[in-house]
Amino acid sequence: MHTLKRLMNVFSTVLEIDDETTIKNLEYNTIPKWDSVGHMQLIAAIETEFDILMETEQIIDMNCFDMACSILGDHGIDNITRK
Repeated sequence: MHTLKRLMNVFSTVLEIDDETTIKNLEYNTIPKWDSVGHMQLIAAIETEFDILMETEQIIDMNCFDMACSILGDHGIDNITRK
């Protein structure tokens, strides 16, 4: 499965969102499910799905879907272009 689709599936599952457009434009704390607890669940799910370990700064900085894409790119995950 394409990397972007895998990331979208993680967001969809953890935050219980089905709409692709909503996921791609999502920002931290703009929906009830993406609060501080949801954030840590999302981090754990991304780390598991992509077999990475995020740095503390990355965890704090991941405040939107685009930033999650960028972080995966920083970890050498290919095919994460959002377009």
